[in-house]
Amino acid sequence: MLEASITALYCYPVKSLGGIELSSCPLGEEGLLWDRRWMLVDSAGRFLTQRQLPALAAIRTRLLPHELQLIAPNGRRLQIPLTVNDGPIVQTRVHGNACAGIDEGDEAASWFEEQMGGQWSHGIRLLRFIADSPLHSDNTRRIGVNSLARAGMSDVVAHTGFADGYPLLITSTSTLQLLNQTLQNHAHLPVEMSRFRPNIVVSGLAPFEEYYHAWFKLKDSPLLLWAGKPCERCPVIKVDQTIGEIVDRQEPLALLRTFGPIADKAIFGMNALPFKMPYEREKVTLHVGDVFELHDTAPEA
Repeated sequence: MLEASITALYCYPVKSLGGIELSSCPLGEEGLLWDRRWMLVDSAGRFLTQRQLPALAAIRTRLLPHELQLIAPNGRRLQIPLTVNDGPIVQTRVHGNACAGIDEGDEAASWFEEQMGGQWSHGIRLLRFIADSPLHSDNTRRIGVNSLARAGMSDVVAHTGFADGYPLLITSTSTLQLLNQTLQNHAHLPVEMSRFRPNIVVSGLAPFEEYYHAWFKLKDSPLLLWAGKPCERCPVIKVDQTIGEIVDRQEPLALLRTFGPIADKAIFGMNALPFKMPYEREKVTLHVGDVFELHDTAPEA
């Protein structure tokens, strides 16, 4: 039985801002607790990410018992209560998927506009996700991998916060090691796992082996994750997540397209969703050190 151990867990409360490394985290149908529950939009309601504003990566996030704290590189802080406010509802889209959020107010908007230092001239508003407006996955099938096209799975719906389409992203340490060795062989600097903004990082697999197994079952638990779609990477992986800047205008994106499981595509990690949760209302918590059993077909309960 092929197994993979969880070596790191990450939550990103605000889409495209800094993440939080955790030793354990509750998991629900919409992903890790508090993951992508907030997002920035412009004055027209269009979502903003590091694609437009790389400097967002350098804003740190911290979850306290009653508030979300945002910390800018200059030390300025913004506190957002975890309780929902009664602000106006804003309709928006994430990669074509309609969703809605609650505007967190003028103070938050002014704070973000100040931190961006004039880098964006179309307004910035902070939205909190409305829980009853789930995004839907596009269910793109894997390419050229025997039965992993998953006949009969076309009606799967992924419930998320403001994530791009799936509630979880799984990456492997060995795939990063291979990428970094390849980068160094071409006289480029290695990159950190933070470039790829995963939720779950695993070890114990061969490079890209996560691509070839559709199901991740938590050992000694009924929890089952469906690795539904390989993650094709965008220019965000060129952003240094520590300083919020693009240091190399090409890498690692260009080189990643030259090797991997799909020709000419920059694949790194697997988009996944909880396909089978334990009994209703029972909480599931993932821990660093937990072990997944990998399967090609859905294992029996």
